[in-house]
Amino acid sequence: MAGLFIILLGGGIFLSFQHHSAQSHSRRQTARVVATTPAITAIMAKLGVKLVAVPTTTQALPHQYRKLPRVGNHVSINWDNLLAVKPDIVYVDSELADEYQTKLKEQKITMKALNLQTYPQLLKTITYLGKVYGKQAAAKKLTAQLKLKPVQRKQRPRVLILMGMPGGSFLAMNGQSYLGELVEKAGGKIVGADPHSLYTSPNSEKIAEADPQIVIRLAHAMPAEVEAAFKTAFKADPYNQLTAVKEQHVYDVKAPVFSPTANLQVKKAYAQIKEWIDQVE
Repeated sequence: MAGLFIILLGGGIFLSFQHHSAQSHSRRQTARVVATTPAITAIMAKLGVKLVAVPTTTQALPHQYRKLPRVGNHVSINWDNLLAVKPDIVYVDSELADEYQTKLKEQKITMKALNLQTYPQLLKTITYLGKVYGKQAAAKKLTAQLKLKPVQRKQRPRVLILMGMPGGSFLAMNGQSYLGELVEKAGGKIVGADPHSLYTSPNSEKIAEADPQIVIRLAHAMPAEVEAAFKTAFKADPYNQLTAVKEQHVYDVKAPVFSPTANLQVKKAYAQIKEWIDQVE
């Protein structure tokens, strides 16, 4: 009799767990979700997750979201629009979480920071969201589509990556940064940057000594202004003496294909970087 009771109790616990899991899955499916960056929005579209609001951006958004309310971006958050859609959860880039955290906490709205700092983190984020929203098959398919094949080269061309900021300042990106990682995977060698820090102010002596064969100049924001600043800087030392400049292997890039953090354009960015490296190998 005691054994029968234990069996029945165990069965009841199992059924209760199944019921709770089903309820949790149902709540996630009906949750009011807001994406605050184009990269996160694009992932949600590929996974088939319903959104109630999207970021304000000059980039083209997935067609199914184009009529949704815009909630600004980390530079200028439209709190009126964001709060008006009554979100259950707001997804933000982990690097921008501080811009949202305090206000959302005050409003008792759940915030989830997603790490898109690197290519591996992009894949992990896709897998995580697929699990959260019951879209595992779509997530598995997407990560397979984004698989990158490393390139082995006898000689690794030297590559400098500079990120230009509004106002005329630059930052050198190292091999652990998202774009640096793509360069290394494509068979290039990142030079002119601090290996221990993702972004550092350029060191003229270090750059001149490294003499990069390729320079990738990323406009993080306001591309016209940033590209003009790059062109002015590259007329002077040490840049005008670099092999990359003399051989015309200097490339200006911008969003959405190129970005400081990972996004679904990774294969396009990788293919372009491989092509540039092939030309100087």
